[in-house]
Amino acid sequence: MPKSVVLLMALVVLMAALIPAPAVAESGDGTATIAADGHLVLLNFTVTADHFDDPANAGNVRWLVYLDDVSAQDSFDVFVMTADDYQQYISGGIYQLVIGWGGKNVGPDPSYNLVYLFAEGDYVLLIDNSDVGDIIYIPAELKVHYQYDAQNVEVPKETRWDLFIALMVLITLLGAAFLLLLNMWAKHRMDRVDEERKKRCANCGKVSIQDGIYCPYCGKER
Repeated sequence: MPKSVVLLMALVVLMAALIPAPAVAESGDGTATIAADGHLVLLNFTVTADHFDDPANAGNVRWLVYLDDVSAQDSFDVFVMTADDYQQYISGGIYQLVIGWGGKNVGPDPSYNLVYLFAEGDYVLLIDNSDVGDIIYIPAELKVHYQYDAQNVEVPKETRWDLFIALMVLITLLGAAFLLLLNMWAKHRMDRVDEERKKRCANCGKVSIQDGIYCPYCGKER
């Protein structure tokens, strides 16, 4: 196998390991502590096509968020917003919260919802612990438990460095084995050439399988 082929295979594997693979569904659960006037992004996701005439394939995200018993904050908001609105949200600009895409001033009761997204675009699911929800807000640390599930969406995945390292080790071992076999093959070829050179007559150039000082074809000393 030529070295160029080995290098090409290594490059393909390297690119495959480094390019994050999107998922069509995502779920998660856990506990989070959010500082006063802060927020937590639970999920960034993409709806890849418009589905106004195809509700069955529309992107959708559901969540359940509720207070932890030790939370100093007793209310919070949960929002789904477009990526553009999220940029305005974090920069303090003007943005539009879509009715039905979240829950404002929840906390005494859990926040839960299922939102269908029919338009192509990038979206963000977040928990807000600030005064964005137009309520009487008293800054305090928020601790919540959450669960979420998204379907018919693409969720970018971070690079798996453990997989990348394992692939690189495998490539290194395969390369070392290839070079060892190549060296053994080259040495074998050189030995055959040396052996053939010993049997070839310097005068007529013919190779004889017979041993002896003189060439059986031309009679000259070999």
